[in-house]
Amino acid sequence: MLETARAAAEHARSDAQRLEQQAQAGLDHAELLLRASEELAQTSGLEDVRRRVRDLFVGVGKPSYVGLLVADKDELHRVADPDIENSVEREVLTLPVDAAFPSTRAMRERRAVFVPDRDALVAGYGPEAVRFFDRMGFTTVLCLPLWGSRALLGVLAICWDKRHEVGVTERATLTAASGYIAQAVERALYLDERISVARELQAAMLTDLPLTDHVEISALYQPAADDHMIGGDWYDAYHLPRAPASDGETLALIVTVGDITGHDMRAATIMGQVRSMLRQATLDHPPYGPATALTALDAACSVLPIEAGSTLVHARLDPSDDSPDWTLTWSNAGHPPPLIRTPDGHVIQLVEHDILIHRSLGPYNRTEHRRRLSPGSTLLLYTDGLVERRGHDMDAAVTQLVALLARHGNRPLDEVLRRISNLLTDPAPEDDVVLLAVRTPSIPQSQRAETAGAAFSASLSVHTTAATHTGHPGRFSDLLSPRR
Repeated sequence: MLETARAAAEHARSDAQRLEQQAQAGLDHAELLLRASEELAQTSGLEDVRRRVRDLFVGVGKPSYVGLLVADKDELHRVADPDIENSVEREVLTLPVDAAFPSTRAMRERRAVFVPDRDALVAGYGPEAVRFFDRMGFTTVLCLPLWGSRALLGVLAICWDKRHEVGVTERATLTAASGYIAQAVERALYLDERISVARELQAAMLTDLPLTDHVEISALYQPAADDHMIGGDWYDAYHLPRAPASDGETLALIVTVGDITGHDMRAATIMGQVRSMLRQATLDHPPYGPATALTALDAACSVLPIEAGSTLVHARLDPSDDSPDWTLTWSNAGHPPPLIRTPDGHVIQLVEHDILIHRSLGPYNRTEHRRRLSPGSTLLLYTDGLVERRGHDMDAAVTQLVALLARHGNRPLDEVLRRISNLLTDPAPEDDVVLLAVRTPSIPQSQRAETAGAAFSASLSVHTTAATHTGHPGRFSDLLSPRR
């Protein structure tokens, strides 16, 4: 009797544990589907999907690895984990669809493929698959096709490091979860394609810098770390046509740096429109004064349905007829102040500015300013992404930029721009950044002594409009009213 009672109690305890495990597994499966429906609805790109898929599977029977492979024509591309460095995973990032892997079989046969253990893997698949699975430490693998609304998008590979029995209920749950993952992948592929097109469009609209034997010119464009932050930052540079009566060898140079408000495809397309209109306005209004061109651009924007605002600096550089100096003429529509570095390392902020360009502000008579640049001077234009970051003081960033230009500004311009960008922008910048620098020709050593006095006096500024504003004009509240 006692032995029978003990056996019955043990059997009852075993049944209770089994039922508890089943109940816990049911809760885990229900939680998996709930989390999948909630978390995967918020994804924005393939890396984000991969990250959330990794953290999605918890509880009883948790897999040791979940892989995401995306189809592209006749290949499967593994989306590597963006946060965890796995050298073995990255060794096999691309698989031809005819490769002898469980994932590629799931793709070819358009069905779930289950490999219960290593013996089944060796018997049914190629040696490359066996080596890869051994190095990753997999024993059991379940590969589920990811079906989109119109096509097969890829494969979800769920792997366990120990033998794992996948029952009917668990397989049904994982198949349902793969449906949510497929929706997230389809959305991510669509967004990534749009972002890629926008990036290509934006890059294509950036100007090829003009070739010149006189001034040195360089530009740098750094996109925001967030791929969805498609910006309207831009630069432009081109030579002006030679006047009919002029016999000089050196052409005047137009340079512009601007920023369209917004971070989307619309901002990028408006940037292209504004750049083209400003070019036309400049070339249609001899003698090509920057203020005249910006006034014409204002007039066009007040009529055309262009709602986005824009800040920009539009400048012209002319060689002097009677000295090695150059003349800088510029007009600033609410943009951060350009900087000039003199050959002795002194940096000047050109703080004079008018209001930004916006249709609601109407046509505006722009002002322009002039300054003589001594030989070897450097002009630096930039967008606010370089100096404006959340939680940081913008004026302090401009001060740091001034110090960097003073310290490194005598180096080749490409190196100057790289150093400034590396030291001022975060590893993951929140906004696009544009830098453009122009350096006037230096005086040959034999001529420096005799021109030193003249160059010093010529470096004094001559403005068409007096400037009293000494603050930084980059903040939006400062840009709504002109400073003169």
